[in-house]
Amino acid sequence: MKHTIKILILSLLLVAACSPNEGYEDYTVAESSVNTMAADWWVIALEPDGETPAYGGDYVTLSTYNTAADDGVMWIDDHFNWMEIKTKVITNTSGLTFTGDDGIEVLYGGTVILTNGTITKETYITTSNTLVDEIYFEAEFDWAPGVNYVFKGHKKTGFLEDENPHY
Repeated sequence: MKHTIKILILSLLLVAACSPNEGYEDYTVAESSVNTMAADWWVIALEPDGETPAYGGDYVTLSTYNTAADDGVMWIDDHFNWMEIKTKVITNTSGLTFTGDDGIEVLYGGTVILTNGTITKETYITTSNTLVDEIYFEAEFDWAPGVNYVFKGHKKTGFLEDENPHY
């Protein structure tokens, strides 16, 4: 029993003696160039009318994130879900807008023209009653020339009641 008390006291002294920032005082966290637009989203692909789900689809996960160069170019990536889109876009972070960069769709080697990309801050209320950002863009794929699919959705919250929404 005496040893247990000694070990407990020694442990408490060691914890109290350590600074919570010890070793990290000179460390600064840098944000990416597209930090205000980077997120995971629930997005649905719609027919050009903006109402009818494309090919009977539903919401899928889509991510927006910076490129390795971190130069204001952003990836749009649905992780091989539904419409299989992964392409780079040029961002305007102050206006929260984006448009297709080189048109290369890297998942299947085709092309995609991405237009009218916007993010609006805190304009959607989820099932959990959380106010989140919305995303919108249009995409024309080389396998459907002349057809502008509408992609729209909202930021993920991580709350269980907001997972797996349906259109």
